[in-house]
Amino acid sequence: MNAARQFAIALAIPASGNIFANALFSATSGEPGYLLWTLFYDGTVLVALNILLARRFLFRPVAGLIAGDDTPEARLALERLPLRTAMWAVGFYMLFFPIGFFLSPLAGSYGGNFDLPLDYVYFVSLVLAAVAGYLVFFLLNTLVTRIKLHLFATRGLILPGGGGNLRRRMIVVISVISIMPLLLLMTEFFWFVRYRDGGGLDLPMENAIIMDIAVSFLLIGIVIVFLPLSLTRPIEILVAAVERVARGDLTVRAPVTSNDEIGALTTRFNEMVDGLNERQAIRETFGKYVPEAVAEQLIRDPGVLAGEERIATIMFTDIQGFTGISELLSPAETIALLNDYFEVVLQPIRAEGGTVNAFIGDSIFASFNVPVPHHDHAARAIRAGLAIEQALEGKRFGPGRDIRLVTRIGINTGTVAAGAVGGGDRLGYTIIGDSVNVASRLEGLAKEMGGPILVSGTTRSAAGDSFRFEELGKVPIRGRAREISVWRVLA
Repeated sequence: MNAARQFAIALAIPASGNIFANALFSATSGEPGYLLWTLFYDGTVLVALNILLARRFLFRPVAGLIAGDDTPEARLALERLPLRTAMWAVGFYMLFFPIGFFLSPLAGSYGGNFDLPLDYVYFVSLVLAAVAGYLVFFLLNTLVTRIKLHLFATRGLILPGGGGNLRRRMIVVISVISIMPLLLLMTEFFWFVRYRDGGGLDLPMENAIIMDIAVSFLLIGIVIVFLPLSLTRPIEILVAAVERVARGDLTVRAPVTSNDEIGALTTRFNEMVDGLNERQAIRETFGKYVPEAVAEQLIRDPGVLAGEERIATIMFTDIQGFTGISELLSPAETIALLNDYFEVVLQPIRAEGGTVNAFIGDSIFASFNVPVPHHDHAARAIRAGLAIEQALEGKRFGPGRDIRLVTRIGINTGTVAAGAVGGGDRLGYTIIGDSVNVASRLEGLAKEMGGPILVSGTTRSAAGDSFRFEELGKVPIRGRAREISVWRVLA
């Protein structure tokens, strides 16, 4: 980007406004040649000399930052560029604009035939200097925004904001577009009137008012053009970043393009996204070692792991004859087979909202309705079991892809206790209770009773009539005094 050229244009615009005002003045005061003197002096001093010195003393560090010389001094120079250059413009115009009046007689008739008092000259200089400082400030705010966007796009550089004051900036804007035109009209009526008609300023009141109105419209037009770029552009950038985060994109970062409260808000936004990324990383890492639903609950509400009692449906799965299969494989091949098998079995459990609590050898211990509640947890567990059997049908595993794995499944519904147990800094989320033991025993009975999916009478009742069952009668369960009703789920 050619930031140096845009910097020069920003410094030249106030002089262009002065040339416009002097063109009106020359046309209405009977001094047409004065415009030529204005073009010469303003072009030489207020434009060329102004740009040359300002680039030397103010813009050089910023140019270095754009070129890759990233230093704290260069960053500070960029942040302060609008304010410093605005103050520079005020001082430059206050010094050199009166000099233009004093040197105008050297231009003869082109310099105008004026005999103006010093207070008038300095008042006009003050007005022009204030307008120049105002214009330069907002023009360079827009330029700084572009530079920061360029640095962000090319080098991913985000410069922290802060230190500015949006309220003061708005006060300046409102003052320029409201108070300045009123001030010009008031001075025409109550001060400059004594210099008219022979007092050194041969300009009718009507023409003076027309000129003041034209200059005011010019100022208001520039405000309308550049105010949105200076004040609303940083907001638009932040809103676009927020919308991307709302869509789930946590890679977004918003460049800090303003040195005010909006810049500070953008900095906090980036910190918030970093926090969300960290939270997401914790969730993903946590989910590899503890059940994903437990990790999510723990992040959202750690108190839920203190312990709770709930009706839940428990599922146990086991590979039939796995001991014999593992004897034919190397340890590495066994692990690879199990990983492939678990990948197939886990998908239906997760799809139905189940939580995998533990891998016990070739077995899976899963729960439904704890910790994530589902009113139809028994039906979900049965659907998951049927989906597992269907997914394994025709599927082959092992290094030669010639091993068929038959899975037995036991499902029971009852009261369980769930929470974090352990000691010191070693905790684990677990589900305990007689209902868990019954589900494990049902999985063991599946081999003897021809499985593949056995459920207890409580699960049969809770699942409703959406499935087909075959009653196998009451069966004694090791560790329980009473027999339980056992049902086979039919495909």
